[in-house]
Amino acid sequence: MILRIFTSYIFRCVLICLPILWICGCAKNDKKDDPPPAFYTWMYLDFSHEMNGSQLVRNTKLYTNPAGETFRVSQFRYYLSNFALVDNAGKTIPLASAYFLVNDAVDSTKRLRLDSVPAGTFTAIRFLIGVDSARNNSGVQSGALAPENGMFWTWNSGYIMAKLEGTSDAVASPTHEFQWHVGGFKGPYNVLKTVELPLSFHVGAFTAAIPRFNVAANVDKWFAPNTASFAQSPIIMAPGEAALNIAKNYQQMFSIKN
Repeated sequence: MILRIFTSYIFRCVLICLPILWICGCAKNDKKDDPPPAFYTWMYLDFSHEMNGSQLVRNTKLYTNPAGETFRVSQFRYYLSNFALVDNAGKTIPLASAYFLVNDAVDSTKRLRLDSVPAGTFTAIRFLIGVDSARNNSGVQSGALAPENGMFWTWNSGYIMAKLEGTSDAVASPTHEFQWHVGGFKGPYNVLKTVELPLSFHVGAFTAAIPRFNVAANVDKWFAPNTASFAQSPIIMAPGEAALNIAKNYQQMFSIKN
């Protein structure tokens, strides 16, 4: 009698458990076909500004350009945007949209945080020097793109992509001031320039370290190979050939330091 009751109990347990095991087995098999969850992190770019291999010193230090003109720098600013990574298969992966105004006088602007960095192995980073045409045509904006930052002309001419100001005895005016405001996003005088820098890092789901790279911007690159002279062009404040030539020069000013 006891054996019969025990056998009946075991049979009922098996009947109850079989459907549960079948459901769990299906769920497990289905899960194998699901893609792994996406993993994203962020990365930092720390910018330093140099002149002829040494740290840029504004206002006091006297420099000499390839034209033999002595000068001092009072302002150095530029926009960076449209960041993307290149993976080891050669695929370009855009990062989260961001616009940065890097100002030599404000240290906090020289550390850039780039978001939405996916898992993968990467060999290069790309970015735009300047503000793309879409934002140039979007009217008054805020944050780094706010007009009060002093980097905006009008809705017609748009943003100043990069700015270099200072003084030079080569300038004939009483103040000896030069002002190079490089802008223009239309037609033959479009100064928007893309930079690609080689780097190497890997991001995985178990990566603990946040990628961080030091990037140098060399101001001396503004002057060559297209010869830029303060005596010939002390004031650049509109799109044109002079601005375009300088943009072609400073496209080469960035390098990864580590």
